[in-house]
Amino acid sequence: MAKAMAFANAPADPGTSFAPRAFAAHGNPPEAPMSDPDVIDRIWTLADRLDPCMFVTGDGDGQRVRPVYARVRRDEGAIYILTDTKGCKLDRIAANPNVSLAFSDERANDYVVINGTAQARHDPAKAREVWRLTDETFFKSPDNPDLRVITVRPTAAELWDGSNLLISGAKMLAERLLGAKTQLVENARVDRLEP
Repeated sequence: MAKAMAFANAPADPGTSFAPRAFAAHGNPPEAPMSDPDVIDRIWTLADRLDPCMFVTGDGDGQRVRPVYARVRRDEGAIYILTDTKGCKLDRIAANPNVSLAFSDERANDYVVINGTAQARHDPAKAREVWRLTDETFFKSPDNPDLRVITVRPTAAELWDGSNLLISGAKMLAERLLGAKTQLVENARVDRLEP
């Protein structure tokens, strides 16, 4: 489990893993933050819906970011990515298994970043289980000897949820017309995404 992070508005109980914050034009405190289970549900739901995503690996020289198609399996507490042995992803994961997946929907103003540990292996059975018809374009078959399944086990995540754009638009209008301070996007961080 990831180390709990401290936030200015975090609950006093150090065992609590959730610290919601709202992004506001003028730094207002959150009005009614989402609960921990709601945040976790929303993170898994958005990650499953927003595909492709950006896969971030690191090494001594910095980070490398590339688009991938993620197979989100909340019940397994895992996200799967198919790749082949030709790219540098496998070398980077072997050197540093700490990775991030960034999902976004600009139109809905929804963003999720999931941090986790990755492991790559040749696993035709899992490849068949998560296989999509479009994968034939890249890998020909789940039995391809060069195919690898990357398993990402989430350790922490952050959500920026602007899912109610109509309300956000009304709040922006009120701020402009009345000078009212508004929060437009709710932001929350969790230090675990257990199934």
